[in-house]
Amino acid sequence: KAGLLIEADTGEILYEKNAHQENFPASLTKVMVALLVFEAIDEGKIALTDSVTATESAFEGLSSDGSTANIVPGETMTVEQLLNCMLIVSANEACNILAEAVCGEGNISQFVQRMNERAAALGCENTHYVNTSGLHDPDHYTTAWDIYLITRALMPYEKFMEICNSKSYTVPATNMTDKPRELHSTNFLISNWRARGYVYRDAQGIKTGSTEEAGHCLVSSAVR
Repeated sequence: KAGLLIEADTGEILYEKNAHQENFPASLTKVMVALLVFEAIDEGKIALTDSVTATESAFEGLSSDGSTANIVPGETMTVEQLLNCMLIVSANEACNILAEAVCGEGNISQFVQRMNERAAALGCENTHYVNTSGLHDPDHYTTAWDIYLITRALMPYEKFMEICNSKSYTVPATNMTDKPRELHSTNFLISNWRARGYVYRDAQGIKTGSTEEAGHCLVSSAVR
């Protein structure tokens, strides 16, 4: 439906199709969540090593068949572990748990408001968020161009690029689990685990997304 390819250093547009057309972003939404989390870390509000306990409110409104890392209410993980859950397997609950870590318990709607404010500040003119996960809502949309603006702001964070370019990650056992859980990337460009034939040697992350309404979405970078 839409696409955009930009040379990162110069900003030169190499390919463009409907770049300013509003589309449903599915889990590409999570790049904005990540941006706000890393900016909160910069500001000293939270730290990667902080422990966060999942609340009941973090699971409200999530679909039973959505992407998950099987986190449960009362489970404690670090911010870094939650970022891995969100970026590697696209865990919807991790988005809400991180939103509450930044804005406080029960304040997910406040975090979503910040997502919209940050998008506007970046120059996104056709983006509106309703939730943190990208679960479908007719009022939740963005464009290829706006996704580029958001991702461009996020890529200087080395820890972000390290996480989203990881093929897999092991979450250690928590207060609610007896054994570690293995996460495998949803990104076929960097991992053969879910599908073969798509690995691209120069790819660096970044995020996939899919819902029935959005179709299959991807934001990626490559270095050669």
